[in-house]
Amino acid sequence: MQVEPIINARFKQFKVKNELENIVESVAFEKFVNYTIFSLHQPDAFTVDSELLDFVSVGGSADMGIDGLAIKVNDIIIKSKEDIDDIIKFNSKKRINVEFLFVQSKYKTNYDKGELNNFVDGVRDFLSDVHNFPMNDEIKSHLELKEYLLSDDLSLMWETNPKITLYYVTMGRWKEPEDLIGIKKQFEKDISILNIYDQTKLTFVDSELLKEYYDSIQNTFNTTIETRHIMPLTDVTGVTNSCLSIVYGTELLKLISSDGMIRKSLFNDNVRDFQGANPVNSEIHNTIKTSPEKFIILNNGITIVCDEFIQNNTKISIFNPQIVNGCQTSHIIYEANKLGIDLTNVPISIRFISTTDEEIVNEIVRGTNRQNIVLEEAFETTKKFHKDLEEFFVAYTQDYDTIYYERRSKQFQNNPTIKQTEKINLRVLTQYYVGMFLNKPHSAHRHESILLKDYNTSIFQDFHSKLPYFVASYTFIKFEKFLRENYVDRKIKSYKPHILMMFRQSIAGYVPSFSKENLIDSHSKTVLDFVSDEKKANNRFFEIIELFDKSMNKWENELGKSRRGTKDVESFTIHLLKEVNNKYPISENKDRKSVSNVFTGTALSSIKDKYGDYFGYISKEPDNIFYHIKDNRQIDFNTIKGKRVIYEIIPDEKGLKEKAKIIKII
Repeated sequence: MQVEPIINARFKQFKVKNELENIVESVAFEKFVNYTIFSLHQPDAFTVDSELLDFVSVGGSADMGIDGLAIKVNDIIIKSKEDIDDIIKFNSKKRINVEFLFVQSKYKTNYDKGELNNFVDGVRDFLSDVHNFPMNDEIKSHLELKEYLLSDDLSLMWETNPKITLYYVTMGRWKEPEDLIGIKKQFEKDISILNIYDQTKLTFVDSELLKEYYDSIQNTFNTTIETRHIMPLTDVTGVTNSCLSIVYGTELLKLISSDGMIRKSLFNDNVRDFQGANPVNSEIHNTIKTSPEKFIILNNGITIVCDEFIQNNTKISIFNPQIVNGCQTSHIIYEANKLGIDLTNVPISIRFISTTDEEIVNEIVRGTNRQNIVLEEAFETTKKFHKDLEEFFVAYTQDYDTIYYERRSKQFQNNPTIKQTEKINLRVLTQYYVGMFLNKPHSAHRHESILLKDYNTSIFQDFHSKLPYFVASYTFIKFEKFLRENYVDRKIKSYKPHILMMFRQSIAGYVPSFSKENLIDSHSKTVLDFVSDEKKANNRFFEIIELFDKSMNKWENELGKSRRGTKDVESFTIHLLKEVNNKYPISENKDRKSVSNVFTGTALSSIKDKYGDYFGYISKEPDNIFYHIKDNRQIDFNTIKGKRVIYEIIPDEKGLKEKAKIIKII
């Protein structure tokens, strides 16, 4: 088969980065297409964690002609009912937008009428109330989510009826054959008759468009736009070039959209995604509609960081751009165009900054977004702890297989020597550290912003050793490699945090207090040395998976508990710990304390009681915690007020309440 060489090169690059060289070519191509198409809709959807890509790749026996299936809720690809509930919980308006995405991909150069018919028939069956086609377990999982979203309770929360988007992808060239266009029109008509869905769209993707999509999500594209009144900015060390210019809305669209879709990957370095029709954004939209000439004086404008830009009279060519400030403005310009509003006379101020210095980019992201109301957790990876952790990974992997902490989205995308399977990002690090080292795998599936709030005193603390974070990441990557190379029941992948907790527990026992650096480092090193021996680690992975299956059966058959929802149940976690401790008994250090028992806070007060003894309170959510001199004889109560402290929680004399024992002042 003669395949267009450029897109074939992109496909081969993808296989190498994701270590898919040894699987069937057609299956690898399906994953490549699913990764590309779904990343257009959510650029950060796929990381080193293969679970989501596996989840949306539904091709195989009884696949209804569908190779890729994703459900978006408020622009987030979801894989569980809990994901949906979390999105609703943290949405102040309690409103949702739903979109169903379907992909059929063929690693050949021609479009086939029969294959297209199978595809649209399968999608039609999936969207209907009654199902006649056989479907595999992967599609059934999505069907459960679809029915949950279409239930009476959730349908009341829809902003609009769900959207339906289909992609039929081949490696050939699209020449608009009438019979295929006729199938498309008939399908769109059939779906409209259901009166549940709207904005149905079927796109035929050929090799040229697939290449454009892939380059767009990698941000390896360039474009040229017309500008007005270009003014150079002052020289800054580390900045190759910079200028301020005026760009009209129609020209901005050339940069921010492709094939009618907004380039979401342009906003990877923004601290916030598009916030929708909030009061500020509604005001921006109103200005575009009623007073376009005033837009430039009422709007803060856009900041674009790029590898390079070249000015040629009034034109600017931009290479590998990122919009680090102006996500809201860009999306509203895009939405206004979709509504047919004329953008010809909408002037926008844009700062173009050419630099490859990561620290400068980081400063720009913080500086340009501080003027807006931004949740602090959005800046989490800009903190010193994460910068030091990134350097720690580099230093520590000199003695082990190399892995990288990718603090910022797509930080290493231009380095071809770094594989996708060698990288860890904030989401994976947070989720698997919580699951593996805090023994909270039942919480690990939650979004990282939720985990950062819920465990704000237990993770990424300045006094923490970096080694446990490295070990959690290293073990995760080794387990991912194990899963790629060995057949494991697909359902096990939903319990990866549980498996890794059991794995760590079987090797080193309970985690010591994080305030005891020598103990926690010794514990972590024991796990690291074990997992670095691949043969020994793989044998233990097999043993733990077998033990997990037995524990699940015992939970259901002997203890009479329900298997359903066990992934999120804390008592199931406790059950697993008990089972792994029985099989792998390890003598515990007497100084061991619960890993979730050590916190940081601020001493809010230092007061004398009627007996002359000092007491006070330390800041803690949701209620401040009491401390007393009799538990803290080493502390100078005259100077402690207002200082940050590390403390552990201990019971009072009656065992009914909690109080703080201060370990040290930071």
